[in-house]
Amino acid sequence: MSNKQFLALPVTGDTFAEIREKNRYYVDKTPYLKVVFSEDEAVDDDSLIDGTTVLLLTRPRRFGKTLLMNMFESFLDINYEKPGDTSIQDQFFKGTKILEDKEFCKKYMGQFPVICITLKNVYGDDFESAYLKLAEVISDKASEFEFLKDSPYLNEKDKAKFNKLCDEDYLKKADKQAISYVTSAIKSLSQMLYKHFKKQVYILIDEYDVPLAKAHAKGYHEKMVTLMSSFLDFLKDSPKTPLKKTSVISKVILTGCLKVAKNSIFTGVNNLYVNTVVDQETEYTGIIGFTKEETQKVLKDYEFDDFSTTVKNYYDGYKFYDKEMFCPWDVINFISKNFSLKQTGNIDDIKPGNYWDKSSSDSALEEYLGYLTDNDNQKMQDLVDGKSISFRLNESMNYDTLSEHKSNDFWSLLLHTGYLTVDWELTKKEELAKENNKDIFVRIPNLEIHECFENNILERFGKILNKDNLALNIANSLLEGNVDFVQNKLGPLLRSFVSIRDTATKAPHENYYHGFLNGIFTNCKDNLGEYHSNYESGDGYADILFKDIDCRNVAIIEIKTCSGSESKKAKARVALAQIEDKNYAKPYLENEDISSIYAYGIVFSGKSCSILTKKLK
Repeated sequence: MSNKQFLALPVTGDTFAEIREKNRYYVDKTPYLKVVFSEDEAVDDDSLIDGTTVLLLTRPRRFGKTLLMNMFESFLDINYEKPGDTSIQDQFFKGTKILEDKEFCKKYMGQFPVICITLKNVYGDDFESAYLKLAEVISDKASEFEFLKDSPYLNEKDKAKFNKLCDEDYLKKADKQAISYVTSAIKSLSQMLYKHFKKQVYILIDEYDVPLAKAHAKGYHEKMVTLMSSFLDFLKDSPKTPLKKTSVISKVILTGCLKVAKNSIFTGVNNLYVNTVVDQETEYTGIIGFTKEETQKVLKDYEFDDFSTTVKNYYDGYKFYDKEMFCPWDVINFISKNFSLKQTGNIDDIKPGNYWDKSSSDSALEEYLGYLTDNDNQKMQDLVDGKSISFRLNESMNYDTLSEHKSNDFWSLLLHTGYLTVDWELTKKEELAKENNKDIFVRIPNLEIHECFENNILERFGKILNKDNLALNIANSLLEGNVDFVQNKLGPLLRSFVSIRDTATKAPHENYYHGFLNGIFTNCKDNLGEYHSNYESGDGYADILFKDIDCRNVAIIEIKTCSGSESKKAKARVALAQIEDKNYAKPYLENEDISSIYAYGIVFSGKSCSILTKKLK
């Protein structure tokens, strides 16, 4: 057992201040303070003052966005009781690289009022619940500046407004006036702070897109867009100082997973600078996440050097242009979970866990189940097989367009949420080979995400189907020609999993129901002899074809959809005719080992279906 003294690891979501106060391990990201803030000089030329500089940094979840924002706040934030006193910063930043730059620290450290908020909890089952959460965020933040109540620099109108912002019960009334106070809170508070300190204000907004993502999942996205557009309206017309020379707000930093398109909440924001996982500005590529060098240092500091290959295989693989990146959440958890085993010499029991998969959920991905085309399904298989695939990156993707279930949006979503990473070598090679080519190549970054790929796709169906082997019972009934059982079981599943929104898309509705059935049968493939989707057979491609475990019985399914006014039975007869006309069963009719073949025409309409069968052998 090592006699070395180890710092505790920050595995409980500690803020920067908590990490430093508790003397926990910290990977030094302070040099990025200069990258982000060193050019924020106040200028007197009106032609150069066109509003607030807005920087949006998007990275996958669990990469350290919140900790970065905490660090920014701790460094910049002025001492409200003793302006100019930087003793808190001297303590928090002791030993960090930024303190080596005396000139920068003198100019920025502890010199500015900061409004730092997170929107990660601004959500609910309905819009009203989400609004109440935003009201709580605003009242809590305003209450942090309680000294403004007695500020000699604020007039009575300012103080009355400030008192309203601190009054959570008032804001939660959600009437027109209360909502107005909430949506204008950042602008109001920044003006008050400027009046009090005579210094420009920095705004830090973490997880800015969570309210939109959650609203999309719960069906109130349009209302949330309206609310958030008003809340961020200060970005479009930043309040000016009394002399109109400079903005009250010096800079706004936002973080999130997705770049929300300008036609949504950023309409009219002309000074927005966005840095995503596909951008090539090298000054920002290592700002969020652990670089290769940082990861190696953490492993060495905790005597896990000999597990560098394991950590690389499971948690590496992200490439943010010029830098090889690791997910910090994974690296820290791997060391923490296995630390006692390493110290006691039980290294054979050290195993890499999947920490990323259970840390959050990407509900938007579930909506694409069933909408993937044959080409998309092949791409998915290629990814699982370790290959790279290409698609046209949608730079203007938005939560309100996800319901259209466009293929490029699906792959773009996977990239921005961390399921995929850019294959820069192939992307650059293709750009050189084909002029003006805008396709991007991506791959699954590591073994952990490979597991997530499989787990998340199966999860939607697995919980209900595995209770009584329902999937296998449905499959066996199809192999036996038991239409009544299948009809009775598919009905409740359709009512549980299918919503009106699922078929509100320009994509063929058959794609959705095809995926719906694939999702069911995926849960019992190990108990089938063969299973094929879009399988070449006879003179065409069978939608679904499978055999029993002994490969003696065959079921062939042709899927159709119809509107409410059409006859499902008539459409089912068309489906059965197609199976025979295209000779899907021909290879099996001629096989003496095959005992029976059942053909099925399954027709879906909304949350109902109709099934006809014909025994071909």
